[in-house]
Amino acid sequence: MKKTLIALCMLFVATFTVQAQEDQAEKQALAMELMKIDLKMDIDTDLLQKMSTNMYFSENPQVMVMGMVVPSTYENAKNELEKNLPPDFKVSDKGEKMMNGVKVIFLEGTSETPQGTIDCVVYCMKRDPETCTMFMGMSGTGTAQKYLDAIEKAANSVIKK
Repeated sequence: MKKTLIALCMLFVATFTVQAQEDQAEKQALAMELMKIDLKMDIDTDLLQKMSTNMYFSENPQVMVMGMVVPSTYENAKNELEKNLPPDFKVSDKGEKMMNGVKVIFLEGTSETPQGTIDCVVYCMKRDPETCTMFMGMSGTGTAQKYLDAIEKAANSVIKK
């Protein structure tokens, strides 16, 4: 399941790394630089262990949270978020809303995998005129509330003024 979560997460990352500038090499270099930015998420380390910068996993049940800075304007992210989703991803809710006093784009849905159903939430907020901060939380359907609370806590620590 961990591999499935990582693969799904990378599909979301790929959505934004291909939208930045004209030159592909420049896009990739910028995306790699932005991924190094530490977002200082509030993580429940009793439940989630750090895998890399801004990426945390639990052991069992499988839960993943990830934050990153993406090379996309807010408007571009708003227009493109849903267009490049994996074919098996079913959107249950989407749009814009206020979260912690910040306007965010959000997307909620599920993805069917051979290991089971994965629930996913994505938040995207404007960081500056050319970049956005994105947060993703993923969990297996039926995950205990304490893990869902850990995802929400991490999201709230990233999405702030």
